[in-house]
Amino acid sequence: MFGKAQTRDEDGALVRGEGLYAGDLAPEGALHMAIVRSPYAAGRIATLGVEDARAMPGVVLVLTAAEQAAAGLSPFSVRFRPPGAEVAPTPFLPLATEAVHWAGEPVAAGLAESEAQAIAAAEAVLLEVDDAPVVTEAAAAAADEAPPVWADRNGNQIFDHRVGDMAAVEAAIAGAAHVVRQRLQITRVTGLTLEPRTCLAVPQGDRLTLHTGTQATRRVLTELATVLNLPESALRVVARQVGGSFGTRNGAYPEDALALWAARETDRPVRWRATRSEAFLSDTQSRAQDVEATLALGEDGEMLALKVEGVAPVGAQVGPMACHPMVANLPGLAGVYRLPAIAARMRGMHVNTIHMAPYRGAGRPEAIYVIERMVDIAAARLGMDRIALRRRNMIAPDQMPYATPLGFTYDSGDFPRALDVALQVADASGFPARQAEAAARGRLRGLGIACAIEPAGGGPTGAQMPEFAALEAGGEGLQMAIGSGDAGQGHATTFRQIAEHLLGWKGKVAIVTGDTDAVKQGTGTFGSRTMGSAGAAMAESARQILAAALPDAADHLEAAEADIAFEDGAFRIAGTDRAVTLQTLAAATGRSYAAEAWVPTAAGTFPNGAHVAEVEIDPETGALDLIAYTVADDIGTVINPLLAEGQIHGGVAQGLSQAWMERIVYDAETGALLTGSLMDYAVPRADSLGPIAIHHSPTPTNANPLGVKGVGESGTVGGLSAGISAVCDALGIDHIDMPATPARIWAALQAKGGAR
Repeated sequence: MFGKAQTRDEDGALVRGEGLYAGDLAPEGALHMAIVRSPYAAGRIATLGVEDARAMPGVVLVLTAAEQAAAGLSPFSVRFRPPGAEVAPTPFLPLATEAVHWAGEPVAAGLAESEAQAIAAAEAVLLEVDDAPVVTEAAAAAADEAPPVWADRNGNQIFDHRVGDMAAVEAAIAGAAHVVRQRLQITRVTGLTLEPRTCLAVPQGDRLTLHTGTQATRRVLTELATVLNLPESALRVVARQVGGSFGTRNGAYPEDALALWAARETDRPVRWRATRSEAFLSDTQSRAQDVEATLALGEDGEMLALKVEGVAPVGAQVGPMACHPMVANLPGLAGVYRLPAIAARMRGMHVNTIHMAPYRGAGRPEAIYVIERMVDIAAARLGMDRIALRRRNMIAPDQMPYATPLGFTYDSGDFPRALDVALQVADASGFPARQAEAAARGRLRGLGIACAIEPAGGGPTGAQMPEFAALEAGGEGLQMAIGSGDAGQGHATTFRQIAEHLLGWKGKVAIVTGDTDAVKQGTGTFGSRTMGSAGAAMAESARQILAAALPDAADHLEAAEADIAFEDGAFRIAGTDRAVTLQTLAAATGRSYAAEAWVPTAAGTFPNGAHVAEVEIDPETGALDLIAYTVADDIGTVINPLLAEGQIHGGVAQGLSQAWMERIVYDAETGALLTGSLMDYAVPRADSLGPIAIHHSPTPTNANPLGVKGVGESGTVGGLSAGISAVCDALGIDHIDMPATPARIWAALQAKGGAR
């Protein structure tokens, strides 16, 4: 039941074009909404003329900040604040009021009978802004002379978050035999979902329903209820198929609130869909950090201390989760190593851009990137073998559970074995011969290594984030309502496998997710949590069902309850071959057995693994080819290896893409987005990546009843570091900043004198 590589049940309908996305819904009489966005990144709104737009054919409504104030809409709330840090919320309303603070900020919305008429109305709005100086990078925003993003605030700093014992770290650095320092710049990226954001708001009496693409319907509902000043019972959020989220769609956006507000005002359904250009402007972004890292080592390469000081752009607005990516996973800086002392300071800055939000990994790829880069750089500068340096400092399996300096406790893992497996499968011992063969062809070949670990399912403890499952087994089949949402991961397939494992159920199964009316509670899918958290809720519901069915099973088998145990998918009389499945029992008795659970896991998990990337570079052009990629991953119990490996493939692709291609760039003087289309923002095509081999190297965890660890983000956590490591090895340099584009690679070769 577990470990079976089962193809996705969902795929048949999708490949036949029968998927139902929010953009596919077109109820009769629906209005179309278009957003007027500021082309200016900063300045006071001098003129906002909407009368011409309101007089245009087909236009039903034009909304501005004046109507917003009259309607009494509230700002989006700040859901995450760095521990111990004070964060002053910004007036983050769906529409800008007196001033604009980033290019793309909504200032008005036009609603019309057709999409073309709505777009025409939006284009007819006259917007004049007394533009002001801008700042788009965190380091520049931190300077004393930086223009303030908010004129009424004392500087651009939002928070100053510190963790660890800085005095102990400084003392270790002062007494270390070797001290390695490096500035690391981590690029800003966007989620670039296959399906751009879209929504449909439908009025239904005194309630409103929002159809949208999200993995966290309950979270979206809560945020929108706050903005619209409605009780949560007045809203319903529904998500069916979702064409990618990666965390960027796990919360509400201004357009969602505007659509619901307009639907309430007009008593008509309202549709909105983003163009790809709008998505680049208005989707939340992530990752960007500018870090100064210092690693102290002893004479023999023992790691003594790590110091990290960085600044990160939060954005113009403090969105609900805007402060999360740069601080929440700083404890991950320990990586898989025995680092006795770590201290980090991260400052979050206002900048004139869209705000940040979690994106696949949400700070874990950045933390692992810092420690893995520093290990590679230290090995290169000190003349040490990078593999031996890692092995010298790795936490051993007999040291588990292992408490890291910044608060994580790893419950299980065999990090040396994972590295050994990855190197063996990648044939690292044969790399010198392949490197020599490539050199004979005029190519540069490099081997990248990364050892990765991440917190999943709530971090050190899962108690903060319970999940919901309601199960009912009867003659009509097994009905399951699950609080976690699916954005393409294949949850329905895996939930059926879990149901078979827990209840022995092999018959009809109906699964409901993504509907706040049909699923009364839920936290959502993010942080690689679903199999552990939803699995725990399913396990508890299954336990209750089996307990309720036991008396009937005893009657059916004509035995005492004490003599019956549920084993191998059926109620069995001990010492005999007499058994009955739950499915058969429900059919025989005509009864249904139902239970529900809203429970946390015992703790979060720590999926980990080793990544090896092999690349070739053309020194004439700087062009890079991925030759092979190997992952030895510890994700605990593997429920469906096919889907798990698909998750790892996708994560690796996003990690390598950021390492080599992706970068959001704003003009430093105007704040205009320079990478606002797929002509400017590079992402990999199918032929950009090579084969990705995955080998499971699991260790057990007791953090949840299924023994699973997270998988959805592990590929990205390792891929980012392995990608840059491979480029540096090929070039024979200790560091290159991401993205390692052909132009940057060529420039690095020129600086080294290695290009012809």
